[in-house]
Amino acid sequence: MDARSQAVACASVGGIAIDVGGTKVIVALIDGTGMVRARVTMATLELAGAFVDAAVDGTGAVMSPADHLVARIAGAAAELVRAAAVVPVGVGCATTGHVDAITGTVLHSGLVPGWTGYPLRDKLRRALVASGLPDLAVSVDNDGHAMAIAEARYGAARGHDHAMCVAVGTGVGGGFILGGELYRGQRGLAGLVGHTTIAYRGRRCQCGKRGCLEAYAAGPRIVDEYRRMVRTKRSDAPVTAVSRLQDVCQMADAGDELASLAVRRGGEYLGVGLASLANALNPSVIVIGGGVLGAGPRWFDGAREAVLERVRHTVAVGLDVVPAALGADAVVIGAGLMGLDVARG
Repeated sequence: MDARSQAVACASVGGIAIDVGGTKVIVALIDGTGMVRARVTMATLELAGAFVDAAVDGTGAVMSPADHLVARIAGAAAELVRAAAVVPVGVGCATTGHVDAITGTVLHSGLVPGWTGYPLRDKLRRALVASGLPDLAVSVDNDGHAMAIAEARYGAARGHDHAMCVAVGTGVGGGFILGGELYRGQRGLAGLVGHTTIAYRGRRCQCGKRGCLEAYAAGPRIVDEYRRMVRTKRSDAPVTAVSRLQDVCQMADAGDELASLAVRRGGEYLGVGLASLANALNPSVIVIGGGVLGAGPRWFDGAREAVLERVRHTVAVGLDVVPAALGADAVVIGAGLMGLDVARG
């Protein structure tokens, strides 16, 4: 637990925060000031996929991967609440994918098994009750919106009426603060930053289309870029052992030039996409967060420099590009704030 979390004074009331990413799930307890009081982290695909054939519900029926995942999340939340002796008042769940925040349904997700079309809010609410928690109000939205809420309220976008917040992890999501309010769009889908196009007929994205920013800038794609460069320039070098961004970053820190180039290039690709969006939206700040923020300065500097090099000079006036003040916790904190907000009505 970080210093921010350890500094929290014990409170009796809090929100349950859930961050469902393509790689990991974080379940946490958040107090009214956005502080993380307790958390547990689990692997998404292990929860949703591994041993699912052996997972059964209360009737003995085999559970779907999505139901299995939600049941495990609910169980973890209940354990946290009991251990912390907290009275939960609301639940916020931020997830990868396209979300209808009004109905709490995941409209589409290519990263979590069984997530597309899944009525997450209703399923999660029932699973929490089945785990022994009270029947709480549940808010569901995408991870980019959650990050924007957190950074606008307590982080690097605080005090900015026009901000663009971007979360880079297994995918690339975002949220726009326009006129001091979160902009959701017609169906609540605004902020699909990863599926803006940066290369006509470019790389195939997991969404099925070509040239998406996510196909170049997401964490796994940086690993792909490194492996691609190794195959091209070091044909005799094995790359099968390199499967995580953390591995590539460690090699870059150790002096591997190709690893360093791959990490920086991932940041530059991100910056190219963000510059186009900045030209369209004219924000005063671009906040970059998500798990890939842990790749360090060579990645972040690549993104920042690419934005400022490519954005129009008039838009660049007054524009800053900064790391998320809440770091990799921005999404889960935003989820917790969503839970507290829905509890207040």
